[in-house]
Amino acid sequence: MQGGGARDRHAGSEPGGAPDVAALRRGAHERAVARARLPFAGTVTDSVHDGVALRRYTPDRRHPGAAVVFLHGGYGLFGDLDLQDGWCRRTADTLGVVVLSVDYRLAPEASLDDAVADAVAAVDLLAREGFDRLYLDGDSAGGAVAVLAAVRTLHPLAGLLLTNPNLDLSLETYDDALPGGPGRELSTYAMRAWTGVDAADAPRLHRSARGLPPTLVAVGELDSLRPEARELADVCRRDGVPCRLVELPRAGHGFVGTERAGEVLAEAAAFLSLG
Repeated sequence: MQGGGARDRHAGSEPGGAPDVAALRRGAHERAVARARLPFAGTVTDSVHDGVALRRYTPDRRHPGAAVVFLHGGYGLFGDLDLQDGWCRRTADTLGVVVLSVDYRLAPEASLDDAVADAVAAVDLLAREGFDRLYLDGDSAGGAVAVLAAVRTLHPLAGLLLTNPNLDLSLETYDDALPGGPGRELSTYAMRAWTGVDAADAPRLHRSARGLPPTLVAVGELDSLRPEARELADVCRRDGVPCRLVELPRAGHGFVGTERAGEVLAEAAAFLSLG
């Protein structure tokens, strides 16, 4: 869902309780650009590919041939290339990889399948450029995009990194007792707008790991999405997919925007052989 703090009360709603998506997008962008840019030893360049905006982070010191496609959070409703710029800089610097952040299409104008197609196209682009160690990285709602892109791309992937992933789009496993998750009300609206179906028919991506590459799942112990992260890790073991589950003590949703991000990237470097 979102890449910021947990259980934010998002401003802006239309008559009948539907969220004002334009206001959500405007607010998220304004908060993102107001944050100080993290130092980065490398180059950051923006481009457009097939109508989709991309941002590439190329560290000065990197593993040859290794690249990550990043999918931001934001409930599938908002978010852009600025939303998690800090995480992308940390990832590129810590793992020593090129990071390609994708401004994928959003609901309600576009569907989850459209977002996945944008992610797959980004993987294709990097493969054509000669990158041969390709990874997908999805945060929150971007985790759903990453999982689906991982099974739909024709290119073999070296690994998958998921942080606070929203995988049960039905919200059946959402734990209201955990205080650090994304908001249920906005999540319910967003998942229906994104998938085009009612909750009963929404994808439950935590129930199968078939086709996934080695997967690291990181979640805060206070996140309402923790049950689905745990279940995906169990399913990976059942389906024979190498997996590591990292639960951050005292952390809620949105930890990738904090210093706790370094803990996850240290785990990722070891698990994904990028140390």
